[in-house]
Amino acid sequence: MSFKTKILLTLLAIVAFDAIASFVSRAFQVDYTNFMWLSFLLYVAVGFWGAHRKGFVYGMLLGTFAGLVDSTLGWFVSRMIGPFLRTDIPKLEPLIIAIVIIVVTASAFALGSLGALLCKLLGRTKTADA
Repeated sequence: MSFKTKILLTLLAIVAFDAIASFVSRAFQVDYTNFMWLSFLLYVAVGFWGAHRKGFVYGMLLGTFAGLVDSTLGWFVSRMIGPFLRTDIPKLEPLIIAIVIIVVTASAFALGSLGALLCKLLGRTKTADA
């Protein structure tokens, strides 16, 4: 599978996850922040998948991309749906938005790198003679 295809599928998966989590949160009155751990798991999985047969750097990049999508498009979709939250959302000023994008993307970079490292340790990344 080409890396461009993995990028597109990652984008779709992250936005779909945010939409589904928002609907479930709203329908069952489950605090949306409880789904944060699943987002973290997604970043690790995407990092692993990105590195699979491609190389460690591809896993890092795809994990980072997942965080960027999650903190922009995913956040937008989630806000449009209106998930259930136990705490009030602070006023969204440009500085707050920028901080969230930076923190989520950096976290996804770290977790995606972890996934890529796991892939490498399991011998699933590109080899020198491939």
